[in-house]
Amino acid sequence: MSKIGIDIVQIDRIKLEEKYVAQILHPDEYQFFEALTLVEAKKQFLAGRWAAKEAIFKVIDLNIAPKSISIGYKDNKPVVLTDNLSHIEISISHEKDYAVSVALNLVN
Repeated sequence: MSKIGIDIVQIDRIKLEEKYVAQILHPDEYQFFEALTLVEAKKQFLAGRWAAKEAIFKVIDLNIAPKSISIGYKDNKPVVLTDNLSHIEISISHEKDYAVSVALNLVN
């Protein structure tokens, strides 16, 4: 049986403090984040990653740090790049003030 996790984040609540960002982003994600120049783009990126990782936590039975999960893109779609989590499908969307993500665990 597959598991589904959903999470929504209000973008305005996102803090761009270094300590907070370092706890959420994988080093590969951090490189992309640092290349963004607009504050709003950084907040949207971070909110989307946080929503995705929270959705992932809802479908796995592992106690891991958010920064240990790497999310990238394949064919312009978000994918989980972390080896032991590659069986999880994700979607990330942004709409006005919110970022939302759905995670589907394809393995029991």
